[in-house]
Amino acid sequence: MVLSQGKASSQPMLQQQVLQSRYRLEAQRGHTGAGRQTWLATDLETQERVILKLLAFNPQIQWQEVKLFERESQILQHLDHPRIPRYRDYFALDTSSESDLPWFVLVQDYIPGESLQERLERGELFTEAEAIDLAGSILALLVYLHEISPPVFHRDIKPSNLIRGEDGQYYLVDFGAVQDRARAEGASFTVVGTSGYAAPEQLWGNTVAASDLYALGATLVHLLTGIPPADLPQRHLTLQFRDRVNLSQGFGDWLEQLLAPSPDDRFQSARQAFKALDGLFHAPKSTNETRVSYGRLVLLSCLGLAIGLPLGLTPLLLLYPTSGSGNAREAEAKTYLGSINRVQQGYFLEKQTFAASLPALELGIQAKTDNYRYSIVTTPDAAFVYGISRKDNIRSYVGAVFVIPGSLPPKSQTTTSQAPTPDSSTKPSKPSKSESLPADTVSITCQMVERGEKHPPTPTYQNGQPLCPAGTIALN
Repeated sequence: MVLSQGKASSQPMLQQQVLQSRYRLEAQRGHTGAGRQTWLATDLETQERVILKLLAFNPQIQWQEVKLFERESQILQHLDHPRIPRYRDYFALDTSSESDLPWFVLVQDYIPGESLQERLERGELFTEAEAIDLAGSILALLVYLHEISPPVFHRDIKPSNLIRGEDGQYYLVDFGAVQDRARAEGASFTVVGTSGYAAPEQLWGNTVAASDLYALGATLVHLLTGIPPADLPQRHLTLQFRDRVNLSQGFGDWLEQLLAPSPDDRFQSARQAFKALDGLFHAPKSTNETRVSYGRLVLLSCLGLAIGLPLGLTPLLLLYPTSGSGNAREAEAKTYLGSINRVQQGYFLEKQTFAASLPALELGIQAKTDNYRYSIVTTPDAAFVYGISRKDNIRSYVGAVFVIPGSLPPKSQTTTSQAPTPDSSTKPSKPSKSESLPADTVSITCQMVERGEKHPPTPTYQNGQPLCPAGTIALN
């Protein structure tokens, strides 16, 4: 296959051209400098849409960029996470004449959705609740990246590298982009990252786990204020953002710690930052305030409630009607199951085991309401929640949280295809400290197609994806 490329330009890739007799180029999605392109394509073998990242090895390209492009492909081959685009292929293409130069091509999964940069360009800002939801989601992903062996540091977290998929999940993309070059004392080195988002230590070629946390903090500030972090005033190298957005005291302080100029003054790990975020919403028992878990916080954000409201004063069950239309009643189960799934994910991240009962999740959800019966079933690598209809005119629901295979010790990696019945729930054994490894999870919620008091079948986890069973449809 020949790529058309003249001496003066490395850009004229033609739509509908087929690379490797397999990948048909459809539309260019990005151009980031001389010889770098991103294309949406179709894999003719599978008929699936994919993303092709291309790098032309021309005189304008530094060899360090080629090495980083190669390293990105190597890293992606060893990552297995549902919110990181999956590696598919990597190859080099030679051109037809000696005057033309080769292209390097990386093929990844296509994530339908939009980047958070696109949202900013429309003038849409994040609320505090949305920012906390995003922070929890990306921190859970960073726990996976930073705690695998060897650890992976993304080094370029920013709005354009965060995709909100059509499924509502946040995805992290672009592992290995070079944004700039710098020189110091006559010695050249590569600066990886983007001005404003890159932590100060990255300017000197040093990256640690806390560097990704700084970039996440800068991204959150941009999404909250609409102002690129490079355009915000600084004081002693610290971004000044508190006067640009109305935040709760606790969350503002948490953001400032992410953005401390010295990595020693930041949270030292994504897990620590996640726990601190969770801790913001746990009121001390001595004050007689209601204990609010991170999962409940996410639930309230989904309901559009302000974080600063006195949480816990309104019982959760009063948020939904006990009479009315079927759709109104079903809103109860949809939200409850989504909430339980999210809380189970946070619970597992901290404890490396699932909560085996509703009370353990501290959501205030009762086992029986006028409309539904709720129950939880757990195994060592999955948690299932059932919302069984008690009415003829509403549907039953089932949710599931699966531990991603490979993120637990080998003896615990049993891909779940069947779950015990709701009446035979057993509490999973908790790994010992010597066995504990970082683990991540993926969730799904399924709705019965038929209405009535029907018990839904159990979701499964196959080929790296959670699947809804026959007779149900996926809601996320």
